[in-house]
Amino acid sequence: MIVVASNLHGNLIALNRLLEEVEKLKDEGKDIKGIYILGVFGYMPYPREVYELMVERGIIATRGRIDHLIARWKDMSEDEKEEIPEFDRFMVEWNREKLGKEGRSWIRNEVPGFLAERFGDNEFLFTFGSPFDPINGEVLPNQPSTYYEQLLAPLKKYEMLIVGGYEPFIAETSYGKVVCPGVCGFYMKGNNPTFALIDTRSLDVSIYDFEFDRGEVERKIREENLPEEVTRILHHGI
Repeated sequence: MIVVASNLHGNLIALNRLLEEVEKLKDEGKDIKGIYILGVFGYMPYPREVYELMVERGIIATRGRIDHLIARWKDMSEDEKEEIPEFDRFMVEWNREKLGKEGRSWIRNEVPGFLAERFGDNEFLFTFGSPFDPINGEVLPNQPSTYYEQLLAPLKKYEMLIVGGYEPFIAETSYGKVVCPGVCGFYMKGNNPTFALIDTRSLDVSIYDFEFDRGEVERKIREENLPEEVTRILHHGI
């Protein structure tokens, strides 16, 4: 079994709570062999701490949109940077400063844009965006089955496509499953953060929700003098 979460957005408090939930599941007899995060950094105020904990715990990650900008920032032209919204530019530069040289090197060299994994006879594809645009693409929830069939049809070798997104869902197709674990780093539209527990043999998927201390995150946001928009995202999402 594996646990998959997406849109962590540099939230240490959420990551610690997620790890507590994983330990509870293990205590209940779930044989969890790995944790995957789709989209590591972003708008929440603990990038350095999240990087250090993920390395310490051996958590596997793929890049999200902000991660990709952090990794590429030094090589981007000023014109390219100007095309990015001002708030995102600020957060990318702030994340880069907080991460330091080691953290920036990790996201650039150790965190891929997508990841293919084999578990026994089953092959999985992990990507923050769509399989055809892993960074900026989007796989939508609540779509007709034909929508998900078209995603998986060119990827017939994979029994499961796991994507990042803001709303958790599990879509069945004749080729396999498309799974989104939902947001784990903030409260999207007031809903609790979520993650997915996946049985890599049977391909059964369960979505779990959890809570974290938003007050503690707010205090850190104020301590770092981050924009008010960050607090709004914490409580209501993007």
